Amino acid sequence: MKKIAVLLLFPLIFVQSIFSQIPSAQKLIVTITEDWNGNKAKVYLFDRTKDTWKKQRGEFSVSIGDSGLGWGIGVHPEQQGEFVKQEGDSRSPAGIFELDTVLYGLNPSAPEGVRFPYRQLTMMTRCIDDTASQFYNSIVEEGSITKDWNSAEEMNNVDPDYSYVLAIRHNVGSKKGKGSCIFFHINNIPTSGCTSMDEADMLTLLHWLDPKQKTYIVQLPHAEYHRLRQQWNLPKLKNQ
Repeated sequence: MKKIAVLLLFPLIFVQSIFSQIPSAQKLIVTITEDWNGNKAKVYLFDRTKDTWKKQRGEFSVSIGDSGLGWGIGVHPEQQGEFVKQEGDSRSPAGIFELDTVLYGLNPSAPEGVRFPYRQLTMMTRCIDDTASQFYNSIVEEGSITKDWNSAEEMNNVDPDYSYVLAIRHNVGSKKGKGSCIFFHINNIPTSGCTSMDEADMLTLLHWLDPKQKTYIVQLPHAEYHRLRQQWNLPKLKNQ
């Protein structure tokens, strides 16, 4: 939930029905794993045309949480089952999520041609993963607020992973214990819950994205994507 005078990554949003969300999207980032426990995935990029989705060339491989996927809290209807995202479970969130419109990074400025507003990470930038903190699941500047956490990521020390950081708006209501600090970043190895990729693919993604166009992230195992595709108005994948 939004905190005043805090550098906040996850603003509060009004969660609507998935049927009204997906038709409003202009871009989709679709991340597909083989199953719930796999930590490797394929990413497909789609642009909305007048009456359909157009898949961009050049899908690429990424890594996700070391333990795979678990249902997260996004704009999709709440899901139940064996695999549900929890803090510290090393699973990336499954479902449909909004993408933040601020790019964070270690360098003084964004890569040339990137259209997102840019904020350089400082020695005091923290992402709070302490479930007891009022700032849980937020990015803050330590020193500008009253510290109430015992655990947080010192984001400028996560090098090279946080050379470029885009937030996935998972658990924007900061529900305690349901997962925090979920990002796209570089360094293509399994993570504690983020989605990581090669730097070249991250740059391709950043240049394709437009903060003026509504973008959603879909992360699902292949079987779940196939099961939910028509119900959730999702595009057809190659060889599906």
